[in-house]
Amino acid sequence: MQTGRVRKDVLREAIEAELPDDESTNRILRAALEHAEDFGLRRFTVDEVARRVGLSRVTIYRHFPKKDKLLKVLIMSELRRFLTKADTVIAAQSTPEAKLIEGLTFAVMFLREHKLLSRLLRTEPEFLLPYLTVKAGDFLAAARNWIAGHIRAEVTAGHLAMPDEDIDIVAEVLARNVLSLVLTPETLLPLDSPEGRQRLAELYFIPIVRALRP
Repeated sequence: MQTGRVRKDVLREAIEAELPDDESTNRILRAALEHAEDFGLRRFTVDEVARRVGLSRVTIYRHFPKKDKLLKVLIMSELRRFLTKADTVIAAQSTPEAKLIEGLTFAVMFLREHKLLSRLLRTEPEFLLPYLTVKAGDFLAAARNWIAGHIRAEVTAGHLAMPDEDIDIVAEVLARNVLSLVLTPETLLPLDSPEGRQRLAELYFIPIVRALRP
């Protein structure tokens, strides 16, 4: 599945990175997120973050010496928030069918409703779109690894039967479907109501998982 170079796993980096976690830093990150949601990245300034959080510019730079550092920590923090919540949702389900359905539903709805992601895709696509389309190899590889980890856990537990060489393929198919639904929100698929999502799952997703049962 590799292309001869080492893939950068941004999702693993978000989970394993030693992000600052004190009250002042969290306040700064909350203010930075709100500022980015309102104005995007092109007009993002440390001065405005300082104004929103009620701290001096010097104090902000004490925590984040460069604007780029602040933005990177913000993005890593949001990625970690998504992955942590998704893992919690998946772990709470008792069957492979429920794990697949609830995991996919959470991922699609969280990302489609994420204010900063939606704003950047709508008003400043040059920041993200290349890395989610023609240059999406690293991102898809990271998403594939994360999904494959959950599938392998089900196989190890004896809840699914699947050749190991097929797991990454299934994981990539799922990742590409989620990415498509996030990048192109307009769809005939009934995603906007619990009843619609349940019917979609019963018709298309549950049969797939049941076919993989040992």
